[in-house]
Amino acid sequence: MSIVDSAVARVIPPLSALLQKPLCLVDGQSPEASGSFAIRFSAPRVCVVSADGKPFSDPERQLLNSLFEVIRIGEESEMKMQELEQRMLSMQRENLELIVRNRVLNEVSSRDTLTGLFNRGYVIEKLDSEINRSVRHGSPMAVLMIDLDHFKNINDTYGHNVGDQVLQWFGKTLRESCRVYDVPGRYGGEEFCVVLPETLVGNTTVVAERIRTRLEASELTLGEHAVRVTASFGIAGLDAAPGDALSPATLIDRADRALYCAKNLGRNRVELWDAGRFVDHGVSH
Repeated sequence: MSIVDSAVARVIPPLSALLQKPLCLVDGQSPEASGSFAIRFSAPRVCVVSADGKPFSDPERQLLNSLFEVIRIGEESEMKMQELEQRMLSMQRENLELIVRNRVLNEVSSRDTLTGLFNRGYVIEKLDSEINRSVRHGSPMAVLMIDLDHFKNINDTYGHNVGDQVLQWFGKTLRESCRVYDVPGRYGGEEFCVVLPETLVGNTTVVAERIRTRLEASELTLGEHAVRVTASFGIAGLDAAPGDALSPATLIDRADRALYCAKNLGRNRVELWDAGRFVDHGVSH
């Protein structure tokens, strides 16, 4: 029932009492609606009939027409309000769909297509924000650089398809070894990176050793091939009271230098960057 129908139904009894005339509602297209004892309004489905068969006087018609004109305006306002609500709901749905699409696109654009880890650009962006937060609030953070040992030999021996599967497997291992708020990523080729917020540099060794021993103890079976992989790890970061403000490039360079040290000392090991052992080169990555 529309606002006109319901409003008319409500006002008929008091109008009947006011005019001392029995009134009733009939369909606007019915035969009764065309008589002199009926008043049909702008909504053709609504018609008020004098049940005693007596015509309406001019003052009665004027009163009823004025009353139902108010009701009609009310219906138009209600319809406009409903239309506005529908438009707003439609806009909300479209906006929600746009937000979801943008989030999906952002997620896809931040991921490495082979391993599903974060890509280099995203890792550097997060590293920059964590460095700034560490400097502002005096909170610790660390970065872990990882390079798979002798990965070229895997490609040369088994082919690049097996090499890609090894990278995917390590990516899964790395993701499962990190905390929910860590940022594991593929930095390039067989080199990986993990940004560890709220983590003391010394404690990062525990994380790196967990990944290293898990990798060393695992074997990847690919058809007739059984591939064992190890990795070397380099760590750098900022502790609770950092003495200098670093850029992502400088911090990654420090972790890289520790990584190269691990390589030179025999691979399959973890090394920390130490200002007493290494010199900053400010290399840009």
